[in-house]
Amino acid sequence: MGQPQSKPSKPSIPRFPQPGDHIYCERKGGLYDHHGIYVGDDMVIHLQGAAKKLGELPTCHKCGDKRLVNGEIAKVCIDCFLDGDTLQIYEYGVTYPEFSKRKRGTCCPRYSRPPHLVISAATDFLERNGFGPYDMFTNNCEHFAVCCKTGSADSYQIEGLLKELLILVPLLWLVPLLLWQLIVFRKALAKNQAPGNFCLQLIHGTSITSYL
Repeated sequence: MGQPQSKPSKPSIPRFPQPGDHIYCERKGGLYDHHGIYVGDDMVIHLQGAAKKLGELPTCHKCGDKRLVNGEIAKVCIDCFLDGDTLQIYEYGVTYPEFSKRKRGTCCPRYSRPPHLVISAATDFLERNGFGPYDMFTNNCEHFAVCCKTGSADSYQIEGLLKELLILVPLLWLVPLLLWQLIVFRKALAKNQAPGNFCLQLIHGTSITSYL
């Protein structure tokens, strides 16, 4: 892990990235974010998904002969990376209270390495194609960028998604239970059983099957 740098402050005016910055942009209207490392000279190194690597990248005069693709890691100009989406800069060294409030996949409580080490790590991964095949859950573009910045491959975007699912899945079990209770209740009403008496009988242990 790199030495702590100065604590980040969220800029009020968007700034152009500096070499070694972790940048990202929202895709599909915010459905997910795409991440990369800005290495200077308007170029970005990023891990591509399998779908991206299947087709040839369109000709870009800005990329020129600086463009390089090695397996699933690519070095492209910032315009090709953004593909029309809005540039955003990932923040490092945020406090844990702030981290807990922010959208996952936009910041990290760890501190960043110095910029030259970040660029060196991204370049080394590119030259060796050494980050492994893309996997949305275990080896995605955020894993790549955070690894270059901190030395630890983490994806807070995926961690946030999994935590939401852990909360949501138990709640989904309540839906059929509530529907079943509603059906039983309506059948009791259909038998001219007063709702109040029906509830009292349930409390006192009357078999629900008698209403089915």
